[in-house]
Amino acid sequence: MLPLYLAGDVNWLMSQALYHGLPVLHEEGIILCWPKEPYVSLGCHQDWDDFDENAPVPVVRRRVGGSLVYLDNQQVFFQIILDPSKHPRLKTPDQWYQFALTPVIACLSHLGFSAQFKPPADILVQNRKISGNAGGQIEDSVVIVGNVLLSFSLEMMARVRKGSVQFKQAFAEAMSRHLVTLEELTRGRTWTPDEVMPLLAQFFVAQMDAHIMDIPWERWQPMLEEVGAQLIKPQWLHAPGYRPPYHQVKVREGVYLRQPRDGSLPDVIAEVDTEKKLLTALWNSPFDIPLPLTQESLVTEVPQGPFRDVLFELMDLKVKDSLLS
Repeated sequence: MLPLYLAGDVNWLMSQALYHGLPVLHEEGIILCWPKEPYVSLGCHQDWDDFDENAPVPVVRRRVGGSLVYLDNQQVFFQIILDPSKHPRLKTPDQWYQFALTPVIACLSHLGFSAQFKPPADILVQNRKISGNAGGQIEDSVVIVGNVLLSFSLEMMARVRKGSVQFKQAFAEAMSRHLVTLEELTRGRTWTPDEVMPLLAQFFVAQMDAHIMDIPWERWQPMLEEVGAQLIKPQWLHAPGYRPPYHQVKVREGVYLRQPRDGSLPDVIAEVDTEKKLLTALWNSPFDIPLPLTQESLVTEVPQGPFRDVLFELMDLKVKDSLLS
């Protein structure tokens, strides 16, 4: 039996402290909640430089993976904290994610949408992301956290991500093609978190044998305050993270927006499908290039020179030898 806690609206830091706190207490549980105030959450391996410090929102760094996300009260969070010793059949990340996300997929299917698990951690409807998720180990617990998008501000998501004006515009454009919300799927119908949370709860009860329980706030509060304070300590927030040779933002699983960090290189922005090894969109291209580009068509369609070399780098490909190109 898994306890299911319907926390509802909580302050922005508490929405992160909850799933960081249960592992400290060595307790399993499922938490459904959303933040009263908007904020930004950085992944534990992410670099602080990815966040635009001019953004008018607070920021926290979580202790699980994933990329920078803008969070607000138009998203319902589900947070699943599990003791791996009680789930011996779950061994790989894909198995953990499938177990955790099956109730969410079932809920979306109940609403009439053909939702699919997109490894490693997304849920797609009509091949567009409606639920972005992250996971990892905190203390001795496996933690999977995610959301269902009721509506979403592409403008704010682009604003909180560091980058040039054009990079932010390209990011918003890419998100408009690769993200979808309940509001869009239902042709403008307004959904509230209070409406969606009990729907999700039904499927966590049915599929995970979860039982709704009262939240022991009095017992949890001192620990949650301590854990929350740790997540916003400057030395933790500003800890160095992964820095590829290009600015990168994930649009959805397998689709990334990239721009060279080196200012001496051509200032191109590329949308890259890393699974299919395709370059699917370009901004600031000096040439009229047919898209999408494969490794082979990049050689035949793009003149040899620095611009072609940059595109190879953004696609994570070795630069072609000039004698073979």
